[in-house]
Amino acid sequence: MRRFGLLAAVGAALLFTAHPGPVLAQGKGLEPGTQSDRPADAPGSGAGGRGVPSEMETPPAPPPAQHQEPPPPERWNSAASAIWHVRGTVHVAVGYSGVRQTADDARASAIDACRNAGGRGCKAIGAWNTGCLYITTGRSSSRAGWGSGGSIAAALKKCRAYGFACKPPIGGCID
Repeated sequence: MRRFGLLAAVGAALLFTAHPGPVLAQGKGLEPGTQSDRPADAPGSGAGGRGVPSEMETPPAPPPAQHQEPPPPERWNSAASAIWHVRGTVHVAVGYSGVRQTADDARASAIDACRNAGGRGCKAIGAWNTGCLYITTGRSSSRAGWGSGGSIAAALKKCRAYGFACKPPIGGCID
């Protein structure tokens, strides 16, 4: 019986070494029952190519760190305007925010600038995160208003289209 056990052990050993395909070894750091993609007879696969991890084996180097630039801070601008009457006379005021980090901050800054220009009931006309914004005031003998656009010329053109004599625009660009 002892001889049969020895023969079975030798047969099993020959069966494993005579296998025609690569034998996958269980490697370090793998979950139990999973296999490495490295053949057992490959260099560094373990002691004697038997799929037993070697203590001398070093883990693979981590991938190189990728440097990611933080996203650029958001940039917003806004303008605000107000038109009001005092004893039958029309008044107009505008304000520009400058570049701010949020749309809400840009609107609030524009409203403050309009109020500082004497405006009553100032309201933001919008907030933009690209391009340019210019705004100007204008008046005629009986009316007052404002015009805005993506350039100084565009703001003046719009203001003059209402028949106003217009002041130099205020504003700027995000880009």
